[in-house]
Amino acid sequence: MRNLPHLSYLEAFEAAARHLSFTRAAGELKCTQAAISQRVRALEQFFARPLFHRRRNGLELTEVGTAYLPGISEALDRAEAATQGLMGARAQTSLTVSAPLSFVTLWLARHLGSFSAAHPLIEIRLNSTIWTDPNVELADLSILVLDPPQRMPGAVRLWQDRLTLVCDPLTAGKAGSKPNAPWFNGARLIYVQGRVQLLDQWAKDKKIAVAPKLAPIKADNAAAALELAACSGGVVATLSTYAAAYLTSGRLVAPFGMGDALPMALHIVPNQQRRLSRSAALFVEWLSKEAPFTGAAEKSATAR
Repeated sequence: MRNLPHLSYLEAFEAAARHLSFTRAAGELKCTQAAISQRVRALEQFFARPLFHRRRNGLELTEVGTAYLPGISEALDRAEAATQGLMGARAQTSLTVSAPLSFVTLWLARHLGSFSAAHPLIEIRLNSTIWTDPNVELADLSILVLDPPQRMPGAVRLWQDRLTLVCDPLTAGKAGSKPNAPWFNGARLIYVQGRVQLLDQWAKDKKIAVAPKLAPIKADNAAAALELAACSGGVVATLSTYAAAYLTSGRLVAPFGMGDALPMALHIVPNQQRRLSRSAALFVEWLSKEAPFTGAAEKSATAR
């Protein structure tokens, strides 16, 4: 006979650990908050050790709980897959990812092949978004640009981005060794509309007063803005992740280098209303290990 706690205790622990909330776990498992609390308490009594720290503002996994969670999540996934197989249903091998259109176009499309090669049976469904996703509740994972105060439960920071100013080679050829107002304001400025105006932020950081001589162009996503700059000429401030492929190809140039580190960063965020599937966990693991761009982009950044 296996020395295991009751399955309902394990389900309650896994859901509470994923949500970091007994209340949200109760909503998912369709029981009361008190029932979740009692089941987790029973599991802690089984181990004679706490699995959660009960904070005033929510739950926090203890070291023991953190170590226990991955194995339990995988075991529940396997049990679910076996059950679906016996019932004649195909085990879930699809994964829905909600991500900014620019991230999908400029980074993910160039790298996703390595994930598909490693996991050929996982179907990927991409929901490309501009600003917000009206169907985000359907996604297993969301990729978001978050500021430090916006950290969300379960969010995994991907990498450190830089605020990079890029332009076409002809415009770059007119730049001096350091940023200056006459060059900046004499170029066609291309803005990426959003909650943060990165072009104005870059100019402020360089102590340049924005007074363009030409009417600016405004795009609703970075992919469109960068393609405009490459095809028609102009200056764009964007995340270094988005600029990398253009810098590597030489279609755009970063005349002043890759820029300063940004406090905001790309994060991958699990859907808090469902248990993290094995497919989603594999995607999070893959994405968190990927480099945003190769050294080739760094070397070509100032070439002109």
